[in-house]
Amino acid sequence: MAGNHKKFILTGIPDCGKSTLGQRAADILQLPFYDTDIMACEQLGIRNIVDQFRASFNGSIITAQWEAVDELARLDSDAVIATGAEVALQPVCTGRLRRMGTIIHIRRSQETILAAIVKDGKQLVLHEKTSGTKIVMREQAVKLFSEELPQYESLADLTMENDGSEDEGVEKLVALIKPLLYWP
Repeated sequence: MAGNHKKFILTGIPDCGKSTLGQRAADILQLPFYDTDIMACEQLGIRNIVDQFRASFNGSIITAQWEAVDELARLDSDAVIATGAEVALQPVCTGRLRRMGTIIHIRRSQETILAAIVKDGKQLVLHEKTSGTKIVMREQAVKLFSEELPQYESLADLTMENDGSEDEGVEKLVALIKPLLYWP
């Protein structure tokens, strides 16, 4: 960890609330907020979900995420940091994350996330050519990363359940971070 500054690193499966809750909690706690997904997209000039999808397949997004983690590790201030779902699963990043600060796994049930995806209707849908099978990319990402829950849990210093409302999630995250922020 750079200096005496405290960093709170949020990990978890896609759509568990890392970015949304992290940004709101950081605002309440008057801390800077960083999102490695956004940092990676900015670095790569990604402007839409299709470009992000391509960058995921060719590996450039994970390389940009690693670079974002390295940059944030050198950050000389307290901060709340949301990581991309894949960052916490990369051995090259896990050691760095552990040294950076307190890792908080935001756990949200797959069922709750999938229901929210259907409700918001913002889905990138692909159709498999030969069978015509419909593939909803966000749903597939949630299902894929849900298989890695043991890795998220083993990396985390703390785990926070997030199956309630957004406001409830923010309250829980602030209550988790606040005492750590002021603890010597």
